[in-house]
Amino acid sequence: MPKPFADKLNALSHEQRSFITSGDAVKFIPERQLEHELASRSPESLEKLINDLMGIARQMSYSPERDMGAAPLNLKTKNFVWALRTPPALRDDKREAGPFSVHRYLHPKSGVPTFGGAKVAIWPEDLIAGNVDVAIVGVPNNMSSGRRDAGRAPNQMRALNTIATPDIQSLIKPFEILSVVDYGDIYFDWISIERTVDHVVEMIAETAGTGAIPMIVGGDTSMLYPGVKGVAKMHGAGSFGLLHFSAHPDAERFEDHTVSDRQAMYLLLEEGIVNGGDTIQVGLRGPDVDVETLQWLQDKGVFYHTMAEIQRRGFSKVLKRVRKEVDRGPEAFFVSIDVSALAPAEMIAAGRLQAMGLGIEQVTQTVRYVCAAKEIVGFEITDLAPMLDYSRLSVTHANAVLNACLVGIAVRKAGHKPNYVHPLSLDHGQR
Repeated sequence: MPKPFADKLNALSHEQRSFITSGDAVKFIPERQLEHELASRSPESLEKLINDLMGIARQMSYSPERDMGAAPLNLKTKNFVWALRTPPALRDDKREAGPFSVHRYLHPKSGVPTFGGAKVAIWPEDLIAGNVDVAIVGVPNNMSSGRRDAGRAPNQMRALNTIATPDIQSLIKPFEILSVVDYGDIYFDWISIERTVDHVVEMIAETAGTGAIPMIVGGDTSMLYPGVKGVAKMHGAGSFGLLHFSAHPDAERFEDHTVSDRQAMYLLLEEGIVNGGDTIQVGLRGPDVDVETLQWLQDKGVFYHTMAEIQRRGFSKVLKRVRKEVDRGPEAFFVSIDVSALAPAEMIAAGRLQAMGLGIEQVTQTVRYVCAAKEIVGFEITDLAPMLDYSRLSVTHANAVLNACLVGIAVRKAGHKPNYVHPLSLDHGQR
């Protein structure tokens, strides 16, 4: 606290001084205005101001006499168990278990849109019978912060058939190496993230339990928490690393809700679902990146990379650093992409848009490498709000990111090194 204010502060009570020096006061009055009031007010007037601000703080805090500890549900509803799945007794027993086509033609150009034209699976026994490598599942959740339209992302990514395209480096076609299915959408409560979380955890754990890799297409980033938690329920908490591309650290520690997109990473680290030393964040920037948050991430052991680092050192050097961190990390990784990691010029449809950011080639290059270098236990792409970009460039780039991971998994399964390039793709061979 500046010395000119010391005498006035000494005249205040201990509680009043703590309210100012702790920083609590600046939540209710701008810092520069507080400095002005400290400099210009008499001790008596200053004491009244601080008492008024403390009164506001008390009004804003939780009071069991005034505030609900939880939002009540309608106990008379006939749809209380909204995520109840069809019991085995009512399933069609005539169909043999396994993935099946929903397309009219040999090449899937007509019929029901699916991710990359993939076959469909409905039940875990379909995944097991089909020896499925990757189950792409939509979670069209749309309740957290930012510009809202994330609920339409899964169907928009299905409709634009740019998944499963050949990899220009390896010339591998991922669907020829991998067994990939569209596992439909997970149902959720339209007005309650809290009610949705447990169901998503259960569904993702069930999917991972079949041996298939759950690839989650959001939906907003609040689903990062149950997505990773579901995988951890199957593979074990702390048994895999987390690579998270995002503009936002999602490490809000003081939010008034129990889970949101801004809290997902905080919950994963605080609950020990992933270890800080096995977590890598890339592309951080914007108003949520402050000294306190970065210090908290550092204290947790997180390897974070801000756009300041990328701008100062260059992406190639930062990419090399990220690769080393991945290589030194656990054998298994969960890869998460919040599309806000990309620059607005290449991802205008980000729900939580943030200036600057990474290029699509930088993100896909890194994702492809990690998905080829490590065993992937889960993947997630979130926060795409399609209606904000009528050009569909954003959807194209979202599909490219998902496809980059599919390619990486296929490269690894084919027995190639992560940086493998087919000779014909690298050089025409003419002399």
